[in-house]
Amino acid sequence: MRAVLVFLLSLGGWAQVWDLTAMDWSWDGVHMLMVSQGQLYVGLAPEGRALRLLYVGFRLEWARFAGKDHLVFSAPLAEGGWGLWWGTLAEDSPALLYTSSAPLRWPTASWDGTQVAFVEDWDRLMVLDVRTGAVELAVGGAWPKATPEFTPQGLGLLFAGLLLHEGEGSWDLFYYDLRTRDLIQLTVDPYFDWCPRISPDGLWVAFVSNRGGAPDIWVLPLGAGEPFPVTADPWEDAFPAWSPDGSALSYASRRPQGWVFLVVGAY
Repeated sequence: MRAVLVFLLSLGGWAQVWDLTAMDWSWDGVHMLMVSQGQLYVGLAPEGRALRLLYVGFRLEWARFAGKDHLVFSAPLAEGGWGLWWGTLAEDSPALLYTSSAPLRWPTASWDGTQVAFVEDWDRLMVLDVRTGAVELAVGGAWPKATPEFTPQGLGLLFAGLLLHEGEGSWDLFYYDLRTRDLIQLTVDPYFDWCPRISPDGLWVAFVSNRGGAPDIWVLPLGAGEPFPVTADPWEDAFPAWSPDGSALSYASRRPQGWVFLVVGAY
């Protein structure tokens, strides 16, 4: 796989976005979502046409698509604590999946929509069964974890973690096998590795890393091999997301005019 054909799309409703805490590309390639200033927006891919607000009244920092017409997000509750929610693009009343007194961060759904992974507080990587409501601890330990991602078959989780050794460490990428409970560290380096996103064929992991200087988008072969850069620019590049067929990667880049949305073709 190599990165090719980088092009800036029409900005449409995405222009002049100064605060961006989440972005995602729907699994059917039709919609884009973003979270800006605590508000959830959804528009038509790739340039964000017909941008509209969803779930006004919720204050959130993160959201992900959960299939063609659904999404999952977390938000503080009015009475205190946090809630994990399952919503729709039609903005039907969202279903409350789970509550906690601790912050619920970075929820993501499995590709078949039956599981949701999230981080409770900073250190507990949890998995919720959407069908039964059962919640179990996947990866514990008193070290921070972030941005989980299911493999396409739902058999494993990728995530970023800060595992300290003798008081020192950096954010690296990890793989957790949900069947065997094996935990494998994918990157071991002094750089900031963040937000892994796996390709639809399960072979490639796109992620954010500053190993080249500024935060760029990199791709790591999941089986074996060295990571290689997809972007190499002075800007902050973030939020990688694969197209449904794996032929392209979208990402956001913070430029002097604000966040802009780009797509990188890949083969």
